[in-house]
Amino acid sequence: MTYNPPPPGAAGPPPPLPGQAPRGPRPATVTMAAYVLVGEAVLLLLGAVVSLLAQDTIKEATDKYLDDQNLTSSSTNGTASQVFGIVFGLIFAAAFIGLALGVLRGANVARIIAWVVSGLALCCVGVSTAFSLAVISKYLPGGYLAYSYLVTFLELAGFVAIIVLLALPASNAYFRKPAAGY
Repeated sequence: MTYNPPPPGAAGPPPPLPGQAPRGPRPATVTMAAYVLVGEAVLLLLGAVVSLLAQDTIKEATDKYLDDQNLTSSSTNGTASQVFGIVFGLIFAAAFIGLALGVLRGANVARIIAWVVSGLALCCVGVSTAFSLAVISKYLPGGYLAYSYLVTFLELAGFVAIIVLLALPASNAYFRKPAAGY
């Protein structure tokens, strides 16, 4: 049995356009940023699963908080916001995987979008977690609270890592357009 290599152009990146220098090898910083983007997607998927599993616990904690504040409880509101959060998380997980693929491919637009999304998420994740957990933290079981803080820390560290890794000089050189010429 002999090994027949694939025909030219069947595997690997497309050849450079005429008059365009080939792109150099992908630096480890870009690969690591893509891995972190996939890690963020995994955390979002994990969050959706935990949200479904802890649905009753979260509802009880919210109801206790609302009772203590002499406010009326609405289970429809809680369920709707949970469904919205899960759908939103799944959409963002898919977007992070798409961004990771774009970053691995060397698409500068994917790098820019990853920067913007990571910067916005850095603000939103930190602020939303701080406020939502501060309000009902005394009503949640310790395990769920510890999980929430751990995932928030991992997400924040991941977003900082994505921003930094994609801004390093090696990454900049990789995303720069190759010089034209022969």
